[in-house]
Amino acid sequence: MERERGSMGRAAGNRDEWWGAEKGAGRRPGKESETFSGNGPETFSGQSSAQRGATGAPAPMSPGGADGVGDSASVPACTSASVPAPTHAHPEPDIPFDPVVVAEEAGIVVVDKPPFLASTPNGRLVRATVLQRLRDRFGEPDLTCVHRLDRLTSGLLLVSRDPATRGAYQRLFQDGRVRKTYEALTVVPDDWAPGESRDVVVELANVDGERGVRVRDPLLADASSDGVPDTADATEPTTADSIPDNLWRTAATRVTYVGTVASDVGDVLPGMFGGAAGAGHSASCSCGACGTRMTVGKWRLEPSTGRTHQLRATMAHLGYPILGDDTYPDDLGLDLGNVTRVLRLVATELLYDDPLDGSPRHFRSNRDVADPLADPSY
Repeated sequence: MERERGSMGRAAGNRDEWWGAEKGAGRRPGKESETFSGNGPETFSGQSSAQRGATGAPAPMSPGGADGVGDSASVPACTSASVPAPTHAHPEPDIPFDPVVVAEEAGIVVVDKPPFLASTPNGRLVRATVLQRLRDRFGEPDLTCVHRLDRLTSGLLLVSRDPATRGAYQRLFQDGRVRKTYEALTVVPDDWAPGESRDVVVELANVDGERGVRVRDPLLADASSDGVPDTADATEPTTADSIPDNLWRTAATRVTYVGTVASDVGDVLPGMFGGAAGAGHSASCSCGACGTRMTVGKWRLEPSTGRTHQLRATMAHLGYPILGDDTYPDDLGLDLGNVTRVLRLVATELLYDDPLDGSPRHFRSNRDVADPLADPSY
């Protein structure tokens, strides 16, 4: 049957041509229960091989690590004295985007994080982080992120400014008392109707030497895996069966397909940077000739857990990787200085009852998921 074509750009059912693979290409051959998500050599979420164990075995996933979901249920307090120095010999990349203050209260600051800026300092980034830039701006060395967003994810971030009340806000996330909403863009789906919602539950696990996470469907978790895609460093591929059951973590997300929107996506088209299509295009390309403005699918994502890369891995598992993702379904490699390929994932809402006075709080991002680099203008 001929595919229905969108109002502009590629056909609405354009996933196969866009990604160069059929839906579910991230799944291992012949195994529907497990998805491979990102197989690069970089370790993930700050875990070194030593932290994962001398044997190279997979490390347990935290109940809420820095991720595409954005929550860390137990972000350690990070004072100015404990900010780690960069462990690499090269200078930090210059990230020309800054967090925007959404709201200030006595005990917290809510900011709108741009893409490419890490939430907190780590072994490679200190200055190019939301936390350090806020400390410099406010002159408050006690500022600490209550939760985290992935470096490529944009949107709302809650920052504590009072050590005495910090634990109360952290417990909100630990206890699941914060309602979080995200927006994302993908190619137009061909098996979802506008307005349709599904409660998606998968299981995720970290594997040593892989930048992304493994994904499996718990309903099909008894199926084993044939192995992993070839990598330069892979000598003994880790299979799903070799990952201990206690390392798999349940990740639950309410996924709603909103419908189609028009968006300029020249920065994520295959070959747009350094490829056959040439360079010189950006997320806001308006050359009028390259056909970068297209009809894409918009999603609302509401996670009830806060796992590592939960939203990015879940959408790739469903067959609709988020536009601009550098890890799912394929690991494109880590380039901290690349500010051209924009992930279309924005943390748009935070709702909770304040732990100090009990009053409801509702913060909403003005950042446009179609153009996360644009000024959100509060």
